[in-house]
Amino acid sequence: MNAKTGEPDAIVVTAYSPRYDAAFRELMKAEGGHVNDPADRGGETQYGISLRFLKAEGALDADGDGLADYDLDMDGDIDGADIRLLTPGVAKALYHQCFWRPLGAEQLVRPLGEMLFDQAVNGGLKAARKLLQRAINNCAMSTFKRAGPRALLTVDGVIGPRTRELMLWVLQYPALGMPALTAAYREAAKARYRAIAANNPSQRRFLNGWIARANRLGRDGAA
Repeated sequence: MNAKTGEPDAIVVTAYSPRYDAAFRELMKAEGGHVNDPADRGGETQYGISLRFLKAEGALDADGDGLADYDLDMDGDIDGADIRLLTPGVAKALYHQCFWRPLGAEQLVRPLGEMLFDQAVNGGLKAARKLLQRAINNCAMSTFKRAGPRALLTVDGVIGPRTRELMLWVLQYPALGMPALTAAYREAAKARYRAIAANNPSQRRFLNGWIARANRLGRDGAA
């Protein structure tokens, strides 16, 4: 019921692709349920949705009822109580809206879309795209002597025509292909995790789990 108009809320049905359904299931294996760890920089989380993220995304009032969309207990603010009220369905909608679609993951060849999706959820959209650019550069550098010089990408987190062109070259080059690119992406993700732990000692206890997550990227259907 809309608090302003008194009219019943519209029922909206969202359909997801089988690919996104599978990617979300794999993501939930890594993100788990409710966590409230003081060392977690994102704050309290549920299904991988942090309080910091929910406050940023949930401040909108898209349905016009006078309440923030993710003020789930309707008490006028977004706090830990709203995190605890999150359902898998709400988390799935948020991940699709905020990560899967902005990444264009559905249009990326498998398993790159799934790998970027996992890393975007874990570290942000820009970070996930930068990892792809670093992976492409690493693959290209490994073949320069045989394939001739090519300008490397600027690692800026923007997946534009040049990034797509060089990615296609890596995927089609006989000595590289998808195995080389996915392996390079895993290594780029691990390097990012190690840098976080090195720069912030409070995060070092998460490093082994992060490295394990990076090693699962793109393997056996994992996101």
